[in-house]
Amino acid sequence: MAQDKETLILEVARKHFVQKGYAATRTQDIADEAGINKALLHYYFRSKEKLYHEITVRILDTILPRFAKALATEGTFWERLEVIVTSYVNLFQEQPDIPFFIMSELSQKQARFVEELKKRSHHFPAVQGFVLSMHQEMEAGNIRKLPPAQLMLNIMGMTVFPFIAKPIFCTVFEFSDNDFSSLMEERKDIIMNFLKAALKND
Repeated sequence: MAQDKETLILEVARKHFVQKGYAATRTQDIADEAGINKALLHYYFRSKEKLYHEITVRILDTILPRFAKALATEGTFWERLEVIVTSYVNLFQEQPDIPFFIMSELSQKQARFVEELKKRSHHFPAVQGFVLSMHQEMEAGNIRKLPPAQLMLNIMGMTVFPFIAKPIFCTVFEFSDNDFSSLMEERKDIIMNFLKAALKND
């Protein structure tokens, strides 16, 4: 029961922090929506700061292992690239509030976010491994020469930004949530086709 209550508090708090930002979120509002009194909320997390920090930690511990696993996938360069793109899109389909929470964290508590990221540096070799495979493909003449960092920025931009822009996009194009979900499924192939065309060594 205690674990269920803690999970509920975190879910409600995460929603409030994403929608309102850290400064505008009140622990009383979180307690009210979670159906508990404020004293019990403080029993579990002691302060709004610690609650916010716990959500940040859990999000990082959700996304980094998944991305590291995708980057370390065995197979050809193109197979690995497809797994990375699919992993990004699938995660944000499952948890569309993650990009908003990270943006909020970076705008309000960037230094702390970076420190938490550094604590998980054991995931970084997966990135370096993928970069190495890209260099090998370039040296073999299989793909066009491009700084690996630029490729990763392209992937992040094409996969993350649609979820950030969703409220505007769906309003302008009159898309439902189901319409947008279908669009993101289609987008996996569109991104891969775009990357293959951009990296093709003519």
